Amino acid sequence: MKKYIIYVIVLATAFFTICAASDNDDKFINALRNCTPYNASGDLTVNGITATTVKQMRGWQNDKCTYQETISFGGNTITTVCRFSKPQIQEITSVADAYYLTQKYTGEELDTSSTEAIKNNPIAQVMNKYLQNSSVCTMQGLE
Repeated sequence: MKKYIIYVIVLATAFFTICAASDNDDKFINALRNCTPYNASGDLTVNGITATTVKQMRGWQNDKCTYQETISFGGNTITTVCRFSKPQIQEITSVADAYYLTQKYTGEELDTSSTEAIKNNPIAQVMNKYLQNSSVCTMQGLE
């Protein structure tokens, strides 16, 4: 069970990282920075498992920016809801901005080939901290 939960956290981190780090999708990081509505969906294959995600920035609710992501893979559906404070948003977006600059000047590509590659991404590292903090992010559908 613990291994399953860790894998779900890695998948959630991967999808968040791809949205935040993608050159094509700085709309996501701007939506997070301003906590404005945003919706997107996509597929990702990690370690041979393909998952589908639906991401939604829902805006401010009780002084927290609400982000929801639903991940479906292997017949399972997991919904993660994060409620970020302004300092947390600033931390995530600052890390994403720095990563953009690194990509721009080094030509580094986003590597999602394995869970290890995802865990080493700076955006994934900052996001993982919040995904594992139940006062910020909660997951439903884990059984």
